[in-house]
Amino acid sequence: MNMLYYVNLLMPYFILIVIGVITPFITRKTIVFGVHVPKDFLNDKELQEIKTLYIINFLTVSLVFMILVVIRMKNINFAVGGIFIEVIIMLAMYMKAHYEVSALKSKKEWSKGKKEIAVVDMDFRKEKIVVSPLWFLLSIAIIILTVAVGVYMYPNIPQMIPMHFNFRGEADSFAKKSIMSVFSISIVQLIMTILMFVSYKMIELAKQQIDPSDPELSKERNLKFRRIWSGFIVFASTLINAILMGTAFIVYGVIKDWQSKIAVFSILPGLIITIAAIVISVMTGQGGERIKIDRENDKMSSVDRDDDRYWKGGLIYYNPDDPALFVEKRFGVGWTVNFARPSIWVGIIVLILIIVSISMINVNVMK
Repeated sequence: MNMLYYVNLLMPYFILIVIGVITPFITRKTIVFGVHVPKDFLNDKELQEIKTLYIINFLTVSLVFMILVVIRMKNINFAVGGIFIEVIIMLAMYMKAHYEVSALKSKKEWSKGKKEIAVVDMDFRKEKIVVSPLWFLLSIAIIILTVAVGVYMYPNIPQMIPMHFNFRGEADSFAKKSIMSVFSISIVQLIMTILMFVSYKMIELAKQQIDPSDPELSKERNLKFRRIWSGFIVFASTLINAILMGTAFIVYGVIKDWQSKIAVFSILPGLIITIAAIVISVMTGQGGERIKIDRENDKMSSVDRDDDRYWKGGLIYYNPDDPALFVEKRFGVGWTVNFARPSIWVGIIVLILIIVSISMINVNVMK
């Protein structure tokens, strides 16, 4: 169990370090640390030096910090809090590289004299963009089964039930038996499924981004990219609900003598989903740029629209003139939101209210 304890604590550090190292190489080729760079200048010597220094600096600082975490691992607050420090380290290294690339682009005037083109395919929405939403019926079926078993087992469930397990898999918080406490896991299942479905719709509705040097090739890659990631969302939703169902069955007493293995249950879904996301990111690249298509075109007679001015720090998109709600991220693989749209802020407020409500319910249940 001690080994599992160390794995639980160190795994987030390994994952963050891997993400920090590979991210600059899986984003769109013409976006370097959140800065638009015309294809003609991607092999610029100084640009390559910035990339190399980012990797060296990030790995050096992260590994030194990780050694410090291992030395002080018995202090669980330090070990858990250190995850946030590692995120800050990654963000600081990114921002340093971002401003260096921005300064280099400005000094060498890479966009000067380039013809900018934005391509829009009017038939894009007529294509099969994502996998069928009917796959979410798997998650719904698991939730219904979890509730049904909970109703059947309710009379036999002990008066005090475990509500939280620590990194060692030991129950450290209990609640009195009630409808709310018994079915709290099913409530989490339902909320997680709704959030996953919102992510799925985000992939479907996100703004199309087509490379003007070969629109057809770019469109084909982008459609494959969206179908793969929407399938991943369905897979993640099904897996999370299945694991939560297993946890509920342990609480209900359907699965006995598995309490000691709850730590495995707590780490498995996150580990599997994270590794799968990393593998898919490497295979597809941002926007599907790494997906192999028989015909390729490396020639570039024009450059995509340079919209750096709408990206704050290369991470936050704010464009009041763009009606799109969802756009591709500039650093990493996936999508982000247009913070200039009021409906996005309404959605963020609703999400915060949901999280606060869940926290308050948990607090009241465990009183």
